[in-house]
Formats: sequence, structure tokens, C-alpha cells
Amino acid sequence: MRKFVFMLLTALAPAAALAQNIALGERVPEPKVQHWLAGREPAPAPLTYVEFFHSASRNSMESVRHLERLSEELGDRMRVIILVHEPEAKVAPLLRPCLSEHIGVGFDPGGKLFSAYNVAYVPFGVLLGPRSRARWMGNTLQLTPAIIEQSTK
Repeated sequence: MRKFVFMLLTALAPAAALAQNIALGERVPEPKVQHWLAGREPAPAPLTYVEFFHSASRNSMESVRHLERLSEELGDRMRVIILVHEPEAKVAPLLRPCLSEHIGVGFDPGGKLFSAYNVAYVPFGVLLGPRSRARWMGNTLQLTPAIIEQSTK
């Protein structure tokens, strides 16, 4: 059994590495959102964190709660854009309580941004610096203030 698990992980590792098509330090597509939940776009900030969300993922909601805590700690240094490509009626009850000055929910109805970032799994997020350059990417639950601070140097 142990050998099977090892073989499975070995086979899946390259796929996971290619799952998200982002090179750190490179420009990525700007998260241009046409429609915001409750019309509330987050305030501009030096850093932008783009969180890809899906309501069927229990971990996505945990990631949003984690981002709420980070947002409180970081204040106006980082804004959070939670991107959703599900209908507003489905996600509004879940995400409306998360809205704040620094957190907004943007809709990506055609999944264009999900495709542009080649998102294959959630939770997943990308920390963007000036001019939409990727500073960090990965499972949002692993993001810490120390990582954010280190990525801006």
C-alpha cells in the first residue's frame, strides 16, 4: 500500500506543478472585474491578492476566513479580490459577510480569468505586486504575513 501511495504521488507531482501557469516575478493578467458583489470594489493597495473561489470547496471558505484575518492585520497594504465564476445568487449568501474596505468579490462569469491563470484547483491564490507581477502563489491557507513581507523585498 505504501508503495502504491508513493507511486501515485510521484505520478501526480508533475501535473500539480503545471496546474497553475504562473511564473513568479512575471506579469500576469490583470484581475479586471466588471461586476462586484454589492457593487463594492476593494480599495486600491500596493499589493493585490487574487483568490480563486468555488463554493463546492470547503477549503475555499476556510481560505476566505484566513484572508479576512490577514486583511485585518495588513490593513491598507493589501487588497483581496475573491474571484468567482459561479452565479451571484449561489455565492452571495456565503461571501457577502466577507466584504470590507479591503476585500471584494468579483465575478468572472465566463471563467476568463480562471482560464488566463490556468487555475486547476482551489483554494489557490496569487499575490500581485506593482504592474501585476506575481510575487507568490499557492494554497491560500499557507499564506502568512511573513511570506507577504518577504515577497515584497
